[in-house]
Amino acid sequence: MTEFTWIKGIILGLVQGVTEFFPVSSSAHLVIAESWLGIRESVKTLAAFDVALHFGTLVAAIFFFKKDLECLFGVWFPKWRQKLEGEQDVSAAHPPMVHTGNAKKMGPLIILGVLPAGFITAKFGPFFSDIFSDTIVVAILLIITGFVISTTRRIHGDTLNVEKIGFKQALLVGLAQIFSVLPGISRSGVTISTGLFLRFKPELAFRFSFLMMIPLTAVTLIMDIPKILNLPPGAILAAVFGSIVAGVSGYFCIPILLEIVRRKKFFFFSYYCWAAGTLVLIKEMFF
Repeated sequence: MTEFTWIKGIILGLVQGVTEFFPVSSSAHLVIAESWLGIRESVKTLAAFDVALHFGTLVAAIFFFKKDLECLFGVWFPKWRQKLEGEQDVSAAHPPMVHTGNAKKMGPLIILGVLPAGFITAKFGPFFSDIFSDTIVVAILLIITGFVISTTRRIHGDTLNVEKIGFKQALLVGLAQIFSVLPGISRSGVTISTGLFLRFKPELAFRFSFLMMIPLTAVTLIMDIPKILNLPPGAILAAVFGSIVAGVSGYFCIPILLEIVRRKKFFFFSYYCWAAGTLVLIKEMFF
């Protein structure tokens, strides 16, 4: 009989929703939370359950960045482009990064950023997930994430907007995303930090990071659909509840992170990563 219950599904969904977008590594928190909840399913079942939770946060990201995504895809179709140009509101309080004027440039840059991590995830993702799923290792990698994020505190002079970034910058951010294949290394943590290090304007670093995440996650989930279909019957209800909670909570966390990045307080998350990683290490090693 499966150890998953709908209550555990809701708890794990909340963990996924909050930590997927905040730079604290959702994979690390899921490994830790599943261990602490006493879930001792096979690696295959845990991976399938985590895929279901990621579906919820993917939907949240698509809804939040829908204007950017509409421009990225719509600019290639004349009728859709005309409709978007008519709806463009440059006076909006939070206008999208991508608009009809720069969409043809941004599309290839985002694809270039996705390719390195996409290749590594497809080839070695399951291997790294299995090898580094131990809570002690995950805690150490979470502390390392904290050190990466902490470097943004000393970064000043952010000058690059959409018009000024090129293939070199996009590739460097994409290469940084490769490290997120390791549970404990935050994808948004390393990509936003790299963007800021390259002197991206804060909101550009934020949006570019997540616009890379959406297609990468979508393709990965499509490939992993068979895993979800093979979940044990008792885990399916937990996965449904968890996915819904992950999506709703994640949607409300995205604008919070955006505001933190805008105010140049991104490095604050390093303190959490250090504290959480250290506490997990203490618990696993001495209790």
